[in-house]
Amino acid sequence: MNKNRYLKLRAFLFIKGSFFSLLSFFIKRENKRIIFNSEFNTEFNHNSKYLFLYFLKHYREFEVRFVINEPLLQEKLNKEIGPYFIDTHSLKNIFYILKAKVWVTSSLETPISGIWQSYHRYVFHLGHGAPLKRIGRAERYVNWKKALYYRFIKLNFSYFFSTSEAFSETWRACLNLKKEQIVVAGQSRNEAINTTQNTDSNVLALLPPQRKHILYAPTWRPFDDTILFPFFDFDSTELDAFLEENNITLHMRCHPNFESELPAKLKKITNLKVLSREKLTDINDVLGRFDLLITDYSSIYIDFLLTQKPLLFLPYDYDKYKAKIGFTIPYNEATPGPKPETQKQFIIELKRLLEEPQYYKQEREDTNDWLNVVQNNQSKQNAYLIFKLINNK
Repeated sequence: MNKNRYLKLRAFLFIKGSFFSLLSFFIKRENKRIIFNSEFNTEFNHNSKYLFLYFLKHYREFEVRFVINEPLLQEKLNKEIGPYFIDTHSLKNIFYILKAKVWVTSSLETPISGIWQSYHRYVFHLGHGAPLKRIGRAERYVNWKKALYYRFIKLNFSYFFSTSEAFSETWRACLNLKKEQIVVAGQSRNEAINTTQNTDSNVLALLPPQRKHILYAPTWRPFDDTILFPFFDFDSTELDAFLEENNITLHMRCHPNFESELPAKLKKITNLKVLSREKLTDINDVLGRFDLLITDYSSIYIDFLLTQKPLLFLPYDYDKYKAKIGFTIPYNEATPGPKPETQKQFIIELKRLLEEPQYYKQEREDTNDWLNVVQNNQSKQNAYLIFKLINNK
């Protein structure tokens, strides 16, 4: 499974970085140097990406760098944005990164892995989504290898950012952190939701303005394959006819790390398009352009709440998911939208959500206020918190 592959990769990076993390104890820190990274040092995405771009624009007095170990992507970004992208392939770059006083990441992989990377350094975890599901050491089933891994890497972080107090305990339990290490903050990437200013024209072309666009973004399941359109009365011809009649394109976006081929039953739907990772690396670049979002347990809907556009949920295996994965907040109270169980109901609810602006409007507003405490200027607020926390020490 892909999940096991990523667990093995994390273990490899941890072992590889252990020597340098020990060496780091004896290296003087540069107060004006900030290093950003994201998943496995191979991606330019999530909150790290957007906060990095904000620092480049507003804090020119700092040495700001982003770690990218993919040569072609690094070359592309250095040409498009500037010479701010480095890798960890050379000792020179490794020492440059180790000297930084501040690291900022969106994942559990720090710019250089190992242990105790927060020693004489501030390491901020921005996250890449609200933890609607149990994570880390709070998962239902954690084997001894994972438990040991989490126990070690907790020493790599100074602070975790949480979008709401509702999730603060979840972040604390993830690595058994202290309460003061959890800070309520906005997600920097959400500033992109309602703007297309920095979005590539080729990406925007995927969503022509003359049509309505619905995003279907189910989550992955470690215990089973995800069933798309989980209706006993599913009829691809009927669904396609509804989409065509209402001028709707339905975009499928499975979890980017767990994509698989589209089931045969869906390939005949001409108004259904797949938004793969190859076509669109970062969904937040265009999230605000969709007219409606369909999901089950993906925290993408918490980002989408900021648009105040309609939501529809398909929790067809709720009891099994709750038993095996578990939720951090009451699922039904936190999901402001209809939950149809048949295709007939599904089509009725879609039509109503698109045609009646008041349908579930108050529920969306209340949930947004609950789960997204910071609803604008997220990058500015993140930067303020980072400097405040550093200077208070």
